[in-house]
Amino acid sequence: MNEIAISVKDVGKCYRVFDNNRSRLLHHFVPAHTKGMREVWALRDVSFEIKRGESVAIIGRNGGGKSTLLEILTGTLTPTTGQVTVNGRVSALLELGSGFNPEYSGRDNVILNGLLLGLTKEQILSRFDEIEAFAEIGPAIDRPVKTYSSGMMVRLAFAVQVLSDPDILIIDEALSVGDFFFQQKCLSYIKGLHENGVTLLFVSHDMGAVRDTCERGILLKKGQIAFDGSNLEAIRRYFHQNDSSEEIGSATSPARLAATDRIESPIWRSTTLEEDKTRKATILAVGMTNDKGEPSTHFRMASIARFRLHFDTFVDGGRHVHLEIKNKNNQLVTSIGTFGMGLTSPTFAANDEAVFEFELQLSLEAGEYVCCFYLVSPSPDGKSGDVVDQTPWLGPITVHWDYEHEIPPFNGMFGMNSGGRYIL
Repeated sequence: MNEIAISVKDVGKCYRVFDNNRSRLLHHFVPAHTKGMREVWALRDVSFEIKRGESVAIIGRNGGGKSTLLEILTGTLTPTTGQVTVNGRVSALLELGSGFNPEYSGRDNVILNGLLLGLTKEQILSRFDEIEAFAEIGPAIDRPVKTYSSGMMVRLAFAVQVLSDPDILIIDEALSVGDFFFQQKCLSYIKGLHENGVTLLFVSHDMGAVRDTCERGILLKKGQIAFDGSNLEAIRRYFHQNDSSEEIGSATSPARLAATDRIESPIWRSTTLEEDKTRKATILAVGMTNDKGEPSTHFRMASIARFRLHFDTFVDGGRHVHLEIKNKNNQLVTSIGTFGMGLTSPTFAANDEAVFEFELQLSLEAGEYVCCFYLVSPSPDGKSGDVVDQTPWLGPITVHWDYEHEIPPFNGMFGMNSGGRYIL
């Protein structure tokens, strides 16, 4: 048996964009006529191999080429250049339910989709009870699909795909529209499939799910592979893209790169080539760990999270540190800092380096959050100050809780205790 499940060699996808219909029509009849036409490459020179049984995440910002790549792998798009080889039966969760006939019942659509996946009718019927139980939509299984809610559609479509004994399972943010409990159920089942040897190709913006589900990460940026390797390093580079002024892998001076070693597996670090000493200080790196000291951006509700900020000073004086956290709706959840905590900043000399550690109990409702760090130079009166450096918004930070099986430690949006210390 071929040990390579998926092989992608020099794949590119180009779309032709026309300024107007006249240019489109002229090019159709006279291909040499390219005036008013430009080429837009969604993918370019993408090459990688995935072995059988591997779990690989494809990550990147919107517009990076992730969905285009998956559509090529599943055969719904033809690449402009390059070659793709897929060995094994593929189940793809791209747009769940898109292949359902709205006039047919759920039962009929299960049989139809199973046949399209290459199963025989006998195989489908032998597993129908299992599919029906997994979907948990009750008597609706015999109603026309056009009467289903989006959640019911997701449940049934997912059940059909994962229970069809795939060799390769491809998932593209398909679970984001499902309810919280069904997402947990699906992720648990996906992990079980992978443990049984199914090759997993996973696309998500949830870096906690990427970290927990996959071993390898491929980072796409502007249609090209920016990184292929450890999923933790891929996640770190994904977070670093929040700083749009810098390129992934841009050169960093050896001294500044070594300086970030004071934070293990930083989720963000400065890649400024030269120290800007017109400022009084600069932030070098940011790291996050759980209560066990392990690098993480995925936390259980009410657990302890430690946020570490590594900074460098250029002139003598004190430095206050500030942290803000927002939710997905851009609402400020908390804003805390050394000044508000009543902490007195040490007096730093020029070129001193230090690490400040915030310790927070994340008593936040389950969801995704982003954070931003500030360095502040205190004013002479000690009551205010000027921001001398800040990070981009970093995240997402995921807070999770099993509401179905556990009583939450609080009700409402949040209730947070905090503390901090300087580490010199």
